[in-house]
Amino acid sequence: MTKYLLEIGTEELPANQIDDALGRLEEFFTRELSEAKLGFGSMETLSTPRRLTIIIDGLESKQQTTHKKVKGPPVKSAFKEDGSPTPQAEGFAAKHGLTVAQLEKEEVGKEVYLHANLTIEGRSATDVIAEIAPRVINEISGERLMRWGSCELKFVRPIRWIVSLLDNEVIPFSLDGIEAGRKSYGHRILAPGTLEINKVDEYVEKLRGAKVIASPQEREELIKSQVEEKAKSVNGKARQLSGSLLREVVHITEWPHAVIGTFSDEYLSLPDALLETVMVHHQRYFPVEKPNATTSTSGNLLPYFITISNNDTASATSQITQGNERVLRARLADGKFFYFDDQKTKLSARRDRLAQLTYQQGLGSYLDKTERLTKLAAAVSKQFKLEAKVSVPLERTMELCKLDLVTNLVGELPELQGFVGAWYAELEKEPPEVVHAIASHYSPRSNDDSIPSDVVGMFVAVLDKLDHVTGLFSLGKKPSGSSDPFALRRNAQGVIDIVVDGLAEYAVNIDWIIEQLIDTFEPMLSGRKKALTREEIKNEISEFFTQRLRTKLLEKGFKREIVDSVLAAGNPMENMADTVARCKSVEKLVSTAEGLTVVKAGVRIGNILKADSPEALNPEQLSEPLEKELWKAFSDNVKSKWEKNGSYLRPGSEPEYDQVLNMLKPVAPVVDKFFEDIMVNDPDKAKRDNRHALLKNIDRYYSTIAVFPKLQPLLP
Repeated sequence: MTKYLLEIGTEELPANQIDDALGRLEEFFTRELSEAKLGFGSMETLSTPRRLTIIIDGLESKQQTTHKKVKGPPVKSAFKEDGSPTPQAEGFAAKHGLTVAQLEKEEVGKEVYLHANLTIEGRSATDVIAEIAPRVINEISGERLMRWGSCELKFVRPIRWIVSLLDNEVIPFSLDGIEAGRKSYGHRILAPGTLEINKVDEYVEKLRGAKVIASPQEREELIKSQVEEKAKSVNGKARQLSGSLLREVVHITEWPHAVIGTFSDEYLSLPDALLETVMVHHQRYFPVEKPNATTSTSGNLLPYFITISNNDTASATSQITQGNERVLRARLADGKFFYFDDQKTKLSARRDRLAQLTYQQGLGSYLDKTERLTKLAAAVSKQFKLEAKVSVPLERTMELCKLDLVTNLVGELPELQGFVGAWYAELEKEPPEVVHAIASHYSPRSNDDSIPSDVVGMFVAVLDKLDHVTGLFSLGKKPSGSSDPFALRRNAQGVIDIVVDGLAEYAVNIDWIIEQLIDTFEPMLSGRKKALTREEIKNEISEFFTQRLRTKLLEKGFKREIVDSVLAAGNPMENMADTVARCKSVEKLVSTAEGLTVVKAGVRIGNILKADSPEALNPEQLSEPLEKELWKAFSDNVKSKWEKNGSYLRPGSEPEYDQVLNMLKPVAPVVDKFFEDIMVNDPDKAKRDNRHALLKNIDRYYSTIAVFPKLQPLLP
């Protein structure tokens, strides 16, 4: 068993593409080695801004020897009348390095064919890797590729060197003029020049000696400890140590060194989010907060920041500190000026300026969007019977939530949209519910963000995101492949997260809201060429959301069969919280032996019924004892307890779904006996229809919750 090292040396890689590239590097090597039947033990991926590396441990020295049988021509056409082979037989034998005498005869069907039994000796790992490595490098390159010089090769950044070692031997290959060898490079500033890698086992430490930490995990831990130490040195606590900022600075440094700087106390009067946005989004600094920080929007930060440099020399540290302080001072001065200058104009006085800001070509301006959302909020309040403490601030928030888009501060710092509007609304004495909703209505803004914590903010966010998704789908601008320029996937996922995790008690009907939005968009889009029909738009959006709801349910831990069976029973867009409740009930059912008996009965009933199976049952025509027994078991245990005045009551909560499924437990064993002893599809149409109607009555309770035949794989 041996080790193989591949290092792809590049110009500085985009930080946000490194993790994906490492994932593809491991995925494609695993696939290629498996297809080549070259065994290995484990893989480790490493990276810095200038290199992507994989180390494969336990690599077998050669491919496995394989045996295969290849069918040749029929015997009747392989030999002449005198028994000598025909050119066809000789050609087949020669092709596989055999003589005709070495071929075997074997009957296939009613015909006898010649066969070549081949033993294929495995090639050496050196030969296999020399073929695999260039293919993998070409495949992992990602998006927005570059070409450089006279190369035809495309990669995310220019490739400058390749290291390819099997233990201590070079596996040579050439990639568009770049020769693989053992020459790597150290830190660009602290240890410039070439670095000879003699064997795989010395790679990590050899780089460390050249001021390069190859492991991103090690760099991450080092950065965290350094940042925490710097923050403690000024009696503070570092922010943003668990989000995307940390991952980004890991991927832009090879030899990380934390540097602490300061800024003037005068800026601490500004909102914390303003200071933090400037530091994090624009400068990649870690803010420092007071140890006893509260939930207030300002006054929690200390006048310090921590930046991660790629140079730990004393002279560089001093220059880095001064340079970053100078840049931050200028940015904060701009932020402070815009913050106070904007306040000279009230939010409501900016409304007309929204008409000059295009929302989306074909969907009007942001003023159009504001008016659309305000009307929608009023309709939703009425449709869902929202109490005044929600409906009043909801409609007011819709009037104000987009007005900060025409402020100077948002123009300078777009990441602050929503927050800026909330600050100004608070200064203008708007109710707290409105202020909070304006601030939170863009949430979740990213994978690191959470859903809004306030009900009004949740409703505003849902309506805003649904307007965005429905509008873009109506224009025919749905995502394709990995391309999603309008962030429709993130918006759809935000809707699902909010509705499922935050608004469960409100039974939000997404389908109804989308219908209202399509009503609004139809007149705007009616003159477009190749305009989608109303049904096409609705179906595409429904499928788009359902796919993401399915993923969320699987992430919650529900089995795939449970999710599929529940989603198939009704329209999940009408009440996503109800879909979750049904999943929970079915999950409890399949977790016990008695519950699986109910599932089995539901599967058998669902499998035999058809869409046109009759529902009208005549109990007087039930002649067989088991027919009567099943009808009595169902009537006594389910029908009489659940139906009221002869009408079926649809369950609508998890306890009610549990109750219905529990009622079916004494019925299930009788269903089994019924199927064993009764011919359901009797030749006599009257008997057949009545038996189908009996089962249809029972199936109504099953199909209200899930399509039980989809649960069949879970049965023992």
